[in-house]
Amino acid sequence: MNDTELASLLAGCTRFPHPGAWQEPPFAERTVDGARYALVAVDPGAGALGLRRDDGSLWSLPEGADPHLVNSGAAAFVAFNRAYEEAADEAAAYGGPGEEVDDDEAVDLAEEAADALTDALLERFEALDADAVADENSFWCVAAEELGYGMSV
Repeated sequence: MNDTELASLLAGCTRFPHPGAWQEPPFAERTVDGARYALVAVDPGAGALGLRRDDGSLWSLPEGADPHLVNSGAAAFVAFNRAYEEAADEAAAYGGPGEEVDDDEAVDLAEEAADALTDALLERFEALDADAVADENSFWCVAAEELGYGMSV
């Protein structure tokens, strides 16, 4: 896949939970441990999101640290973004448990709803690209957890 095709594929990923700015083709490259990466999103001073040229996988490339797998391929990355966006819309639409419950119960119900949303999203992620969520500290696992944390009473 060339840079223009890659940029076209990634164009719909605007809500990707990464602080970096999307780059335009042709993509700058970075070599880490002998592997070449096309930098598709860059957060100056913090790191980048890079597509590994030899196998098409996407990696977080933090400054001064080892790369971390984000997705096994661009198609999986796009599918994860769609799933994340749908879950984010669901989280944003959450209106709380209602006025019929006391504050403590409301907090408990909100936490249950957040946990259910996170668990459902992680299950969906695992079905799409299990390697991307094999580690509970992976990019997408953390993003799913943070999405649940954003749900409030």
